[in-house]
Amino acid sequence: MKPKLDCETHRRAFRERIATSRRLLDAAHGGSEGSGDVSRELRGLSILLLFAAYEHLLTSLCRTLLEFVAKSRATARRMKPGLRLFLAYEAFQSLAGSSKDKLWRRQGPKVVQALTESRARDINTSLFPHDGSFMKASQVGLFCELFDLGDPGPILKEVWPQLNTIVDLRNGIAHGRLTPDEVGRNYTHEEVLELINLWESRWIDFINWLEASCDDHSTFTVGR
Repeated sequence: MKPKLDCETHRRAFRERIATSRRLLDAAHGGSEGSGDVSRELRGLSILLLFAAYEHLLTSLCRTLLEFVAKSRATARRMKPGLRLFLAYEAFQSLAGSSKDKLWRRQGPKVVQALTESRARDINTSLFPHDGSFMKASQVGLFCELFDLGDPGPILKEVWPQLNTIVDLRNGIAHGRLTPDEVGRNYTHEEVLELINLWESRWIDFINWLEASCDDHSTFTVGR
């Protein structure tokens, strides 16, 4: 029987993180108006936790996919282009800081060797393909492109156009530009609850889509 990708642990972990965000929102809804009211702050933190759940999901899925690929017997020549980039990552890093003489004699040949002679088992499974956007929609797009999964937009649906907004709000809180209170005051309890429910539903759809797209190791190879 061919090995299949199993993402159940990711579904469970993601749902647990979303449940934390929902519990925080419930606590906000139970507060009373007045000088001690922290409902806005809690709504803002609930949104912050949505980002944390998504970031953890994408990075952990990447590791699981690379571990799955690494168990195959594929050679670099048979692997899809995106995965060959993972294989050659360390060689590319060395190439970036090489002098011209080393480019031709040492580092350049290492890149060629990694792209043609290495094997799936040589992949560094701790790599994540950061695109510099700090987890905006383009990051999900790159992830799906490298693993040849297709367009994530139709899967994430309503969440897709909101992704950059959530990342911006998270960055605003993390870097001190915004406070949880400022974020929370722009959303009602019902709006945050709807966002949490959508976030959970669409990212679970994403996990299911990814799992279904990776029937076996042949998903990541090209024909002979």
